[in-house]
Amino acid sequence: MKHITTIIRESLVDVSKGTWDDLPLRPLLKHRRSSCVVISRTTLMALFCVTNARPAFRHSGASGFRAAYPSYCGQWLVEWPLGDIAHVKFAAHDSHAHSRDVYPMKFQSRVDRCLQMLAGVVYSSGPTSFKCAFPGRKSSGQWILKYAVRGFGGAHGGRHLYNMIGGNVNEVDFLSMKPLGDSDIISNMIRLDLPSSEGNNHVVDLFVPEEEARALNRALDCLPWSSLSWSIHRGMRDILVAFAKPRMDRYRDQLAETLRSAVDRWPEKLVARGWDAQFIRRDMAHMATSAVAAGSGNSGDVVRIVTDIAMILWDGTTAELDETTFWRYDDPVESSPVLSPMAVVALVKCFVLEWSVDLDYQMYHDLPLELYLG
Repeated sequence: MKHITTIIRESLVDVSKGTWDDLPLRPLLKHRRSSCVVISRTTLMALFCVTNARPAFRHSGASGFRAAYPSYCGQWLVEWPLGDIAHVKFAAHDSHAHSRDVYPMKFQSRVDRCLQMLAGVVYSSGPTSFKCAFPGRKSSGQWILKYAVRGFGGAHGGRHLYNMIGGNVNEVDFLSMKPLGDSDIISNMIRLDLPSSEGNNHVVDLFVPEEEARALNRALDCLPWSSLSWSIHRGMRDILVAFAKPRMDRYRDQLAETLRSAVDRWPEKLVARGWDAQFIRRDMAHMATSAVAAGSGNSGDVVRIVTDIAMILWDGTTAELDETTFWRYDDPVESSPVLSPMAVVALVKCFVLEWSVDLDYQMYHDLPLELYLG
């Protein structure tokens, strides 16, 4: 899927006919008191990703299955009573009013990239193609990262989702985590402390050899651009955030200063993008610098602030933001307090990772092949 989807809170959405003409129309079906359309579980997961959903509640028992997923755009509710049809409901947020909202009325989200990030795959079709998948969380202990060329087809986890969304797992390399062996020499390896699948009281020690470190740097450079935080494969986020943290921390103050300076210099560009002029003058720069300094969080609004400021520094297209060369090369900290646009893009993509939310890429096991949406 390569469509650009516009998420908007207005009653009418103006979309390009050339983009949507090939989409088939579906009949509405009556289910209890609702008019519904039948969707696949893959479509539901795409909707979760595009709206930046995260799990809040899940129950599976004798009466059936029920789960709630709050998102940036509203609340998703999935109900699958025993012996009945699975039903998905969506309710828009009631916490925003047009008269008081300082944010632009719309933003762009690329469906294909959202689903790839949920499947744990970093994909670049640039001058040198790069397709690499990440492992899930592991139990506590010592592990070593291994790069396997075209290894995704034999991996457990995200490969099933990647196939469901139209990907070809046979083309994708894989970073696997193997138990650390007695013969592994770890003296010169990077060591990462990662969360464990067993909970917060357990720690995973991951050792990264030189070849795998190069792959991680390339993955950071090839992260897709997003205006909003991701609903993401947690194993990929764990590894990339931990690996990038030392360099990210060295540049954090400069990134914050660059964003603050951009707001001061070009408020008219932000107004043209739909931001409230008074908010730009009073609050926007402070919120951006505080978010960058925080190192992590859970606010789609704040992520939109930071990414839109970065966009006014960039003259190219969104697709060109998908590959940088910042992480793959040595990083002497720039003497100027203001960073180059390419450095800002690379660091902001990592910032988006830090502020992304986990979403279980294997949730399709809980769902039937088709659901009623309405």
